Amino acid sequence: MPAYEATPRFTAGHHHLTPEQHRRFRQTVTALVDNLRTGTFRTGLRVKGVRRTRRL
Repeated sequence: MPAYEATPRFTAGHHHLTPEQHRRFRQTVTALVDNLRTGTFRTGLRVKGVRRTRRL
């Protein structure tokens, strides 16, 4: 059972990635999964908090 849902917007954007962008995306996801398994995050993968967003 997947722990995520691929939205149509994600699928469309992912489809348009160049081969280099696709490679970098896979590297980043792999690093994120490794970090989740160990419970520590490398500084390069840190994400700033959301301060404001528009309502849908």
